Amino acid sequence: MSKCFIPLFAALLVLLCAGCGDQSGPGSGSESSVPPPEPSSSEALTPEVQTAYRQFLEPLLENGAVMNSWTGAPQGIEAGDLYGAAQELEVVDALLEEDVLTLTAEVYGVVLRNLSTGEETITNGDWMVEGAIPIQPYGSPYFPYIPLGVAKVELLDSPSGPIYRSCVWESYEKPGLRYLEARTAELSEQLAASQKPDLSGYDRRLVNYAYQVIASQRQIGGPEEITLWDLENLCTELVINYEVMEDFTDQRLVDSPVLDAGLLRLMPSLRTFTTYYPLEDYSVFEGMEQLEHLKLHIDGETTLDLSTLRVGKAETLSIEGFRRDITLDLSGCDVETLRINSWVAGVTGFRGCEGVKNLDFNNTRTDTRLITAEVFPNLETIQMAFFSDTPRVRDFSQLATFGEDVFIHLTLSYQACNDKTIESLEGVQLDYLTLDPENGQWPLEGQPDPALVEKVNAKEVEWVKY
Repeated sequence: MSKCFIPLFAALLVLLCAGCGDQSGPGSGSESSVPPPEPSSSEALTPEVQTAYRQFLEPLLENGAVMNSWTGAPQGIEAGDLYGAAQELEVVDALLEEDVLTLTAEVYGVVLRNLSTGEETITNGDWMVEGAIPIQPYGSPYFPYIPLGVAKVELLDSPSGPIYRSCVWESYEKPGLRYLEARTAELSEQLAASQKPDLSGYDRRLVNYAYQVIASQRQIGGPEEITLWDLENLCTELVINYEVMEDFTDQRLVDSPVLDAGLLRLMPSLRTFTTYYPLEDYSVFEGMEQLEHLKLHIDGETTLDLSTLRVGKAETLSIEGFRRDITLDLSGCDVETLRINSWVAGVTGFRGCEGVKNLDFNNTRTDTRLITAEVFPNLETIQMAFFSDTPRVRDFSQLATFGEDVFIHLTLSYQACNDKTIESLEGVQLDYLTLDPENGQWPLEGQPDPALVEKVNAKEVEWVKY
């Protein structure tokens, strides 16, 4: 073996041979003759060695040369073709012979698949292809990427670093289908043991969306093949947006902006749910105990009726975008963090908020005197931020009802930084006060008065400077 490999690969040889026991071979008595390791398999590659080898291939990953066959100088993918498609790689085999190191790596990227035609698109960053959905390998260490093919790269050593000698690229045929078939085989026992529920009585838009979510994770022929196992295990992250509401076959739903979300009751393992459309019934979350984030972003002109809201347990409940005033009753909800945000409307009343520990309250036309220790007796943190293009006065005097053990950070931007609002902070204990009065075209002249700010009982005051 050439001595020039010693500076670059000696440490890797030690790692590869660690635990291999005493090996001997021709010339083993020579200090400069180190027996090369046997061809390694993916099982023999330790994480440390894989990481080191991966660094050798990173330049080829960045310029796309790892997805191209070439000899001599690396040849990257031309822009507009598959340039940028290679997102990640895993070294699965390494072979050192004489003065050549051969690394075999599986290359990962994003694949979009058309459920109707089976056509696949390997994308270089464009996640929007009409009629296609991205394959979603949840649980994979390389999420959201799946294997696209295998690259075999030969390298030589030099004092300045590895010299790339050649690359042989072999792409997988229909990598999306390949992944889905393998995943379905893994789940065959669970799917076979699960019943197929009658979904005819549910909103077809949500049924069709659930089918797409499942089809992005395993092979499935249509909505009629959905099993309870699918709904309980694969439908964990849902977003009800325009595409969901418009993608349906039942013409009776054409003019209905309201979603019957009853199917969610069959998804007890739902972790995140976001809707940009109102639901007929918000009690569909009452049996869910694993919700991490429940987001209701409803910006329609109709009043948002949350009287049916029930939540088994959620780390965060976000209510945003509402354009008409709402009343919020969390009596049937177990919510740790409550986030409220609206630019044009407010909350006229709070009830059942005893379980809320963190309040993140932004903008709105809410009478801030409603936020008291009596309404939120178990709060630990309050984050409040207000931006106004008019000098609307907000009264924060009731924040004084909270004890010093409650962390309070208040941010006032543009004309929300007015003297009368600052005056309302008398007697309030703040941890942080952030003032950003110049964040707009016409800031209030001379407001807020620094003398008034000096009187505020805040551990730290920040004036944003431009």
